Amino acid sequence: MFIDNEIIVCKEHKGIEYIQFRKLLDFGIKHAYTLKGDNINFRTDSKEEKESFSKIYSAIGLDVNTVVKPLQNHTSNVICIDRIMSKEELSDIDGLITNKPGIGLTTTNADCILMLIYDPVKKVIANVHSGWKGTFQKIVEKTVVKMMTNYNCDPKDIYCFVCPSIRRCHFEVDKDVRNLCEEIFSFTNRTEEFIEKGKLVDGIQKYMIDTVLINRILLSELGIKDEHIIDCNICSVCNSNKINSYRIEGKDFRLATAIISL
Repeated sequence: MFIDNEIIVCKEHKGIEYIQFRKLLDFGIKHAYTLKGDNINFRTDSKEEKESFSKIYSAIGLDVNTVVKPLQNHTSNVICIDRIMSKEELSDIDGLITNKPGIGLTTTNADCILMLIYDPVKKVIANVHSGWKGTFQKIVEKTVVKMMTNYNCDPKDIYCFVCPSIRRCHFEVDKDVRNLCEEIFSFTNRTEEFIEKGKLVDGIQKYMIDTVLINRILLSELGIKDEHIIDCNICSVCNSNKINSYRIEGKDFRLATAIISL
């Protein structure tokens, strides 16, 4: 288990380990991000998925029949949820928002960024899957804008919690991705902060990108307070003994899940 700190607490319940954010617990919000474990896998095509969801939903006191899990596809598509919906109804969706209690907004990852979002004034939650493609499409920005438009949320009230994901230290890309990143985010005038030159690999220059910082900048640009962006600061690759990582596990990777519910 990770060591509890001022940001997260680590828990175990009947064979499943997970972390929670202290601030979300203070708000009374049921949520979790799962750690690696025997027979724990949230991939839709896995035999362990159903039992894994039963375990984590039981651990945090939710009815497993309230699972709302999209078929993620690295898009910037965000939908507002007002009822329990099937995966098939949520094809190509990577962001979920609701103000309805008793709905478990659920996303999965194995290196990609998952963000749990909460407005304690309007009582609105969101769950966002933002891999590098979603980050480049500014999905978190689109999510917050939709919260503002559809639920009258004020950015200064919103909190965003960043789950374990790949970090700058391991997110190595080629020049094409680096150039695309610089082109998309040149408006920030801060590209030198989140893009740095990496190693030469077989004579090819590599670059390291900080996608967490990019999302933090996007949130700040919308008016979300810096102190309301709460990052667990856990790299999935550095901690692949406890966190699922596609870059480490390869084609047989397992998925973790992040859940949030009013």
